[in-house]
Amino acid sequence: MSGAGWAAGKKVGRKPAFTEQDVIRAAMDEGIDKFTLAAVADRIGVVTTAIYRLFGSRDDIVVGCLDAVAATIRRPEPGADWRATLRLWADECWRVCEENPGLPRVVYSFAPAFTRISHILEAYAANLTAQGVTPAQAMFALDFLGDTVFACHLGVQAMRTVDPSGASGLEQVREALGENTSVLRPQDSWTDRGATDVKVDFIISALEHHWPEI
Repeated sequence: MSGAGWAAGKKVGRKPAFTEQDVIRAAMDEGIDKFTLAAVADRIGVVTTAIYRLFGSRDDIVVGCLDAVAATIRRPEPGADWRATLRLWADECWRVCEENPGLPRVVYSFAPAFTRISHILEAYAANLTAQGVTPAQAMFALDFLGDTVFACHLGVQAMRTVDPSGASGLEQVREALGENTSVLRPQDSWTDRGATDVKVDFIISALEHHWPEI
């Protein structure tokens, strides 16, 4: 085969260019909790092995996704009241869950996840300690609120999820319970933030009287 014929049969060009941010964005679009390297590679138009040029493992991509989420979290204004500081923290926890499907599951299954927001926790804790709260008390409040919001969002997502028949989780619960319960009464608020805010308000009210430490 001549050189011209070989060139015509197999074109050799530049390898597709992509960046770490391209990989992270593709992984987040797939879902932080469920993306595969093959799906990410397909989204950015490269072979799977090409991703290893930038990331050593899938966990490294997860860390990149968590850092991208952390970069969007608002910090409290210096001097903000402790109640406002904690409400902002709860608001931001809910927002990142809403905007990043699968995030709560990663936070609870990937042990180093919380380390990616240590600098953010320090900013919130600084506002709290400036008002007489100890670092251990600040950590308790932030951890308690964060856990509450993330756990609530997991439940809300389950209520929103639609099965193959077209029934939402909430509809499935209503069908399973029927009318034979006086305690568990599924509400539409189970699919939104309503119940979460009640719990957040309760925690903040309780902290007015007692600040545990961890």
